[in-house]
Amino acid sequence: MDLRLTVDLPHDVDRMSTLRHVLDGALTGLGVAEQTRTDIGLIVTETWANVITHVRVGVAFQVRATVDEMQCVIEVTNPGEPITETLYNVMSSGHSLKVVRSLADDVSVDSDGLLMKVTKLL
Repeated sequence: MDLRLTVDLPHDVDRMSTLRHVLDGALTGLGVAEQTRTDIGLIVTETWANVITHVRVGVAFQVRATVDEMQCVIEVTNPGEPITETLYNVMSSGHSLKVVRSLADDVSVDSDGLLMKVTKLL
């Protein structure tokens, strides 16, 4: 199984709960334990909160979730705009990111349009 879901922010802010529910349904179908599904839901929520809190109005972002039999990967991308040092610093710190780091198996903050990649093993 390979599932990919993408939500565009800020246009689809109301669809973040839909992303969490669809993702949870897919993970349930794969037989993923409830605690792992809860962790992934919190990762999505906190990643989204970090983006919404720290970006300026008018900047487009995507939150993408990819699931296979081994892992769930959440990526935050910023298509079309270079990452500034200020944005990089914000995306690599803060309360939301501490929560994400405590729940995930791997968190990386990068460049070239990929702000954050969070991996949770299933």
